[in-house]
Order: sequence, then structure tokens, then C-alpha cells
Amino acid sequence: MNTIRLFVNGFLIGIANIIPGMSGGTLALVLGIYERLITALRNIGLQTVKRLLGILTFQKSAVDKLRTELSRIDFGFLIVLGVGAVAAVLVSTELIVYLLDSQHDATYGFFFGLVLTSIIIPMRMLRGFSWRELIILLVAGTVIVFIEELKKDAAVVVSEADEVVELSIITIITFFACGAIAISAMILPGVSGSFLLLAFGIYFPLLALIKDFLDGIPTLLSGEITQLFLSQLLILTFFAFGCIFGILVFTRLLKFLLERYRNLTISFLIGLMFGSLYGLWPFRGFRMVGDKRYDTAHILPQIDMNLMITICVFLVGCAIIFGFSRLEKETG
Repeated sequence: MNTIRLFVNGFLIGIANIIPGMSGGTLALVLGIYERLITALRNIGLQTVKRLLGILTFQKSAVDKLRTELSRIDFGFLIVLGVGAVAAVLVSTELIVYLLDSQHDATYGFFFGLVLTSIIIPMRMLRGFSWRELIILLVAGTVIVFIEELKKDAAVVVSEADEVVELSIITIITFFACGAIAISAMILPGVSGSFLLLAFGIYFPLLALIKDFLDGIPTLLSGEITQLFLSQLLILTFFAFGCIFGILVFTRLLKFLLERYRNLTISFLIGLMFGSLYGLWPFRGFRMVGDKRYDTAHILPQIDMNLMITICVFLVGCAIIFGFSRLEKETG
């Protein structure tokens, strides 16, 4: 029963992490497992790697040491939680890609509400606010807006759910780095890992990549391996390696920054969140090339049913974050 409960907890955290604005760390707090999770993640280190490699000697003592190490890092807890989170990602990806294709404005409106409202959570963590925090916040927000403009001017943002990810050294490095940074957000309740992927512009390409990879599995099982499938596997593998690297390194760095420069670090994260709202504005001019939609300039919405639906789902997004925020305060 405990295993089932942990799997469900992991599934819920996985859903929270895949939705921009919802924090897996916040949900872990609500579920009462945050402290155990962070302790387990921090315990993973070079000693863990050494013990894993030690079993290659096929000595009984190495196996005993590995068993002791796995117990020290609470491996059973982490693996069940991780399987639940991965299952959530696999199940939710298809739905989100479908919604982006069929309900563009409403889906962006929902994300906009999630991110806008979730800003209140890290803002509550600030211990005062001075001109230094303001400058850091504005710099972070400006960087995100600038990146968004560069993407738009280069005609790269194309109904992001349909975006094709080209295999290149730059792509591999980008996905590795973003995986490392996004996973590090888990240590800070209120900051969504998927939001950071949104801020760096790979959230929708990653969803499309996962969807296409899953669609290619039946072809693989039939004995046919395509170049496209191998490229997708390579990119996703490096993204996974980035996540592992982030757990080993960036969580410790983030902890150091929060201990030494807490206010400035949180202000930077808040700035990223504010900046991402520019890219999440639901109403865009667009042009169609074949069956693909290319978003262009931001526009004001027309008063019609689409606007009403977008406002409604925006409010739903706001309500979800307010609900989790209240739960966190009550359980914290």
C-alpha cells in the first residue's frame, strides 16, 4: 500500500512538473514528502556513482556496499516516486500537444493564469525588497523578452507543438543544459521546472519530441529503426543526462545561492517568471504554412466566444495555483 501511495504521489508530482506554473516542489510539500525527497536527492553524490561502478568487480563486498549506499540515499523511495513521475509525463504529453493543436489560445490562457498566479509563491519567500532585487528582477525579465523577440524575428516559433527539433551539437547542449536547470527547480517550492523550460524556449519542442518518440515505438517493435527515431532518442537521452547532472550539481549550487544570496536568487527567478508571460500571451497573429501555424505579433483579442473561453480557462489556472498555495500554507 505504501508503494502504491508513493507511485500516486510521484504521478501527481509528474503532472505538476509538466504544467508550467505548477511546482513539483510545492506539491511535494502538500503531500508531506518534500523534506524526505530533498534529503534523498542531496545524498546522491560521487560516492553513489563509485558504489554503482563497484559492482562491475562482481565482488560480494561491492554488492553489500551498494546495498548500503542505496539504503542511505533512500533509493526505494526515489525509484517508486520517479516511476510515477515518468508515467505522468508519458500519459500527459499527448493530451497537452492535442490541446495546443486544437485550442491554441485557450491552452496558452490556462498556462498564462498558472504562471501569473504562481509568482506569488516565490514573492512570499523574499525577505525584503530593495533596488538590487529590482534590478536583478528586471534583468531576468528583459532577457526572457529579448530571447522571445529573437525567436519571433527568426520565425522559429511555429505552433511550438509542431516544431521539428533538428539534431545538432547545439541542440544536444541546449537540451542537456535545460534539463539540468529545470530539474534543479525542484528544490525550490513555487518554481516550476516546466516553467523554466518554457522560459528557455524548449518546453513545446520537448513535448513534441516525446510525442513523436512514443509514436515511433511501434515501428521500432516491428524491427525497423529510422534515423529520425535514433535522433529523437539521442536528444531525449542527453536531456535525461542533464536532469541527472542537475540533481548532482545544480541542486547543491542552488542551495548555496539560496543560503548566500537568497533574495537576489529568488528575485532572478521571479524575473524569469514575469518575462515568460510575454511569450505566453495567448492572442497572436499567425500565418499558416501547410498545416503548421506560425505565431507572429502579439495582438489584442476580439470580443467573441474564443475570448470568453480563454478568460474562463485563465481563471481556472489562477484558481488551481491559489488552491495549491492555500494547501501549502495549511500543511507548512
